[in-house]
Amino acid sequence: MEPMLYPLPRLTYDAHGTPGILADSVPAAYFGLGHLHGRHRALQALLLHTLARGRLAEALVPLSGLVSLDAQVRRLDLPGRAAFEAQHLDATVATWLDRYVAGFHLGVCERGRPWELKALCARVGAPDRISILAALMASAYFGLAQCQERMELAIVEALQHGARPDLLEAIFAPHLRGWNPELLQKIPAAAPPGFAGHGMFFAGGSNAWAVGSERTHSGRALFAADPHLQVNQLPALFFEVRARVGNDFWLGATIPGLPGLAIGRNRAVAWSGTFACADNVDWTITTADEQSVAVRDERVRRRFRPALRLRFYSGERGNLMWDGRQRGDVLACRWAGPERAAQALRAYMVLPTARSASEAETILREAHTLSLHYVLADAGGSVQYAQAGRIPRRSQGWSGLYPVAGREGPRWLGYYEGDELPRANAQDGVVASANEARLAADGGVLATLAAPPYRLDRIWELLALRADHDVASMQAMQCDLKSGQAELLRPVFLARLASGSMRNILADWDCRYGAASFGPYAFELAYAAALEALAPELGGDWFRDRLGTSEMRIWWGAGIDRLLAASRTWTAERESRLRAALGRASRSALCAWGEIQTISFNHLVFGTAPSWLRLNRGPFPLPGSRGTIRQAYAVEMDGQRQVTAPAYRFVTDLGDETAWTALPGGIDGSAFSSSYDCWLDDYLAGRYHRLAPPTDDERG
Repeated sequence: MEPMLYPLPRLTYDAHGTPGILADSVPAAYFGLGHLHGRHRALQALLLHTLARGRLAEALVPLSGLVSLDAQVRRLDLPGRAAFEAQHLDATVATWLDRYVAGFHLGVCERGRPWELKALCARVGAPDRISILAALMASAYFGLAQCQERMELAIVEALQHGARPDLLEAIFAPHLRGWNPELLQKIPAAAPPGFAGHGMFFAGGSNAWAVGSERTHSGRALFAADPHLQVNQLPALFFEVRARVGNDFWLGATIPGLPGLAIGRNRAVAWSGTFACADNVDWTITTADEQSVAVRDERVRRRFRPALRLRFYSGERGNLMWDGRQRGDVLACRWAGPERAAQALRAYMVLPTARSASEAETILREAHTLSLHYVLADAGGSVQYAQAGRIPRRSQGWSGLYPVAGREGPRWLGYYEGDELPRANAQDGVVASANEARLAADGGVLATLAAPPYRLDRIWELLALRADHDVASMQAMQCDLKSGQAELLRPVFLARLASGSMRNILADWDCRYGAASFGPYAFELAYAAALEALAPELGGDWFRDRLGTSEMRIWWGAGIDRLLAASRTWTAERESRLRAALGRASRSALCAWGEIQTISFNHLVFGTAPSWLRLNRGPFPLPGSRGTIRQAYAVEMDGQRQVTAPAYRFVTDLGDETAWTALPGGIDGSAFSSSYDCWLDDYLAGRYHRLAPPTDDERG
């Protein structure tokens, strides 16, 4: 690491305790960011880098979930890929990375190793260039790509559990055109170690929109973003930061352990991404005993237990789901994300220096690793959309959603990236994104499992209501609870429900998922009944299990809801099952939504600690649903309850130098700090706090 040849930044704190950085230059700002991550969120950062190295079970405890995560990291060879990418880092960015790492070391030295790691006697390594690149790739895979991998494999599993091919074709239309369900029914789909089962992480969705100067009260662009991720943890996923960087400033949310601002703004530009639902993972059918197979042996060390020896096989079409013994056809899986991660890291780190929305869009052309829809706004009143990532260009006729034969079948023909990905200026002065599917510049398919359209449609509806939007209207939109899913399907259920309290409640309901309303629970009971009516034709008990233990309700949701809305075309048998299931549901006792959907914020490591330790918070009522702008839903995955909701709310008027934010947690990562959960009550109530650049007179 090079010696520091620049003035160290000064760290400050505002009246709320939110940290700030006073830096003369960008390298100094990244030193300050690392310093703050090490001082206030070392636990999260160190765990992220331990995950990226595939050493969680070795450093902490050998729980099956941690062993599975380590095996997946090793199967993808993220440490090896990161070491290769580290050799191709831009010299300037490499210097910035070193400053970030040096700052992190200083922050940890000031506070000491986190007490949680001391309590576990855990040995975890500090960040370095390679682990930062591996952490970036791990974030892209576990947060985004793994969902696509699991849901594509689920289609194969559904077939093998008796799902009707024509029904699956209707749900995923037109993306199963040309598939061979008879062949897929015979392919072994049991996943060996290293392949995603149900998984421990999943992306829920996000919202972002910007309003041009012609449609705002201030005459300057307005920007709003709220990423939806797993939020039922403390400390909060994001760490908020304020910085003065020379004559510029940075405001927004960072991920502890990674340099850069995930959501934020500087003096000139605001930016945020939503998951592009990009199909950059593909399964292929290949013959294990005929193709050239590369073998890689890995040892997953497990604390207090013998190491787990794993052998991974890979070929031209990716990692083979193979144990090295069976003959015949097997599945192989390939992910496009790890390639050119060094360029992507450069883009993310340079982004806070952009001077306009157009310059930010140009920078993001190299942001290959995470596939995101970016919404951009600048102080000149311009708003823009740009998709980032690197998505396979496939042979004509293959969407990528289903496995194809590997030797002579369709294949990847390069990638969509940069200008070939969608770009757009404002439509009626507005840009908006909420995990929608968009086509490449040449019409190519980029997403096969887009989120249902309810949130995006509602965003457009509310933005169109006025031409004088302000910060308050943006905040109100982020907390909106009206469900487009309920508006679509409520008539279907009312037409088939017998008279009674459940029907009366649904008929009078305004389709808003408020905590005190009885309507949401009545609708969810009816929706569950409708899914039960479909279950015999979609895999029976397997389908029922996946609905409760995976993200299937989200990523299969758009197609399933279309099918339910068209129930007038159903067979008599399916119609009979629906009426019978609704009849059973109508006998359930009804109660307020806030009694049914709740959230508890549990400590990241000691989430099962006794209440007297005061590490956890809750339960609290959780308004919202899958189909509301204020998205909220819970899934049981691998024995853990994961709640997806807004992980950060960010609203800013580009005409001033402030932002308004809400965070489901606090500032410091220690449960014994007064700022551990300081923003939690405001977040739950839909209130925001003001974020402004640091000043010289703030306390140090």
